[in-house]
Amino acid sequence: MHVFRGLPDPLLRRPSAVAIGNFDGVHLGHQSLLHSVCEAAACRGLVPSVVTFEPHPKDFFGKGAEVARLSTLYDKVMRILETGIERIYILPFHKRFAALTGEAFVRDILSEGLDTRWLTVGEDFHFGSDRQGNVDLIKALAPEYRYEVSIAPSFFHKEERVSSTRIRRALAEGDLYEASVMLGHRYTMTGRVIHGAELGRTLGFPTLNIAPIPAGSKSRPAISGVFAVRIRGLGSSHFTEDVPLNGVASLGVKPTVSTEGRWLLETNVFDWKGDAYGKIIRIEFIERLRGEKKFSGLEELKAAIDNDAKCARRILGMIPPEGSLFSNL
Repeated sequence: MHVFRGLPDPLLRRPSAVAIGNFDGVHLGHQSLLHSVCEAAACRGLVPSVVTFEPHPKDFFGKGAEVARLSTLYDKVMRILETGIERIYILPFHKRFAALTGEAFVRDILSEGLDTRWLTVGEDFHFGSDRQGNVDLIKALAPEYRYEVSIAPSFFHKEERVSSTRIRRALAEGDLYEASVMLGHRYTMTGRVIHGAELGRTLGFPTLNIAPIPAGSKSRPAISGVFAVRIRGLGSSHFTEDVPLNGVASLGVKPTVSTEGRWLLETNVFDWKGDAYGKIIRIEFIERLRGEKKFSGLEELKAAIDNDAKCARRILGMIPPEGSLFSNL
C-alpha cells in the first residue's frame, strides 16, 4: 500500500484501475465503488488506485459556507485502504490545478500521470476548470486515451441516496445512529495527540487533544458539542484489536476560555493515566450530550464538565441509570 502526495515518479507508474473523488467520510456508497475498483483491477491485472484532493476544492475556492468535513485526512486514507485499494494519490488542489480543462485533466493526470486503463466515478462527478468536465466527457475521451469506463450506481438507504451531504445533515441533527448506518460503522475521528493549554488538567479533567482541521483551513468539523465516546489506540496501534476505553469528549472552539477560534477535539479518558503525546488515537462517538456553550467562568465550566462526565459514564454502562434498583445499592 502506498500513499502519494501528487503524481508518482514515472518509474513508479503502473497500469491502473482508478476511482476519483473527494471520498469525505468513505461511506457505504464510496465503499461499494472502491470494492468495484479492486474487483476490476484483479480481473485485468491492474493496480487498484484512488485519486483524491487536498484541500477540499470548496475549501480552496472559499465560496459560500465553510466545508463541514466528515473525515480527517488520516481517517479518509485509512478507510480507503481498508477496502483493498493499493495506491492513493492525494493531489494538491491549487490555482494551476483548478485551471486544468476537463480534457487536460484526463490527458495529464489520468493517462500520462497514472496510466489509467479502467476508470470509475459517481454519476454526478464534475471536474476541470469551472466544473465543465462530466461523465459524458469521460466517456467521449475513453477511446482516445484507451481506458474503460464504469459509472458507479448510487447506493440507497431508506429510498434516498447515501451521500456525504446526507451524513453531514444527520450529524448536524445529532443523529449519530443514522450517520453510522450510512457509514457502515460508528462515526469516528482519528488523529495524533498534540499538546494543548492543559487547562483540563488544572480543572481535574486532563484531556488528549487532536486537531480535527488542518491549520489555516477554512473547513470545520461536521459535528460539534460534547459526547460520550470510546477511545482506541492507547493500548495498540491496531484499532480493531485494541480494547476500547471510555471517556467524554468536547469538540469545538472553547468559547469560555479562548478567542482563537481554533477547532480542537479534547477527550478525557476515564480512569486512565499515561503519556499519549504523539500517539495516533481513534475517537468513537457514541452519543451527543449537549452543544458547545460559553459559561460565565471556570467554576461553571468545571461543574458542567463534571456533569458531562457523569452522563457519559451512565451512557457507557459504567454506572447504573438513575432511579434503577442498582443505583441505590
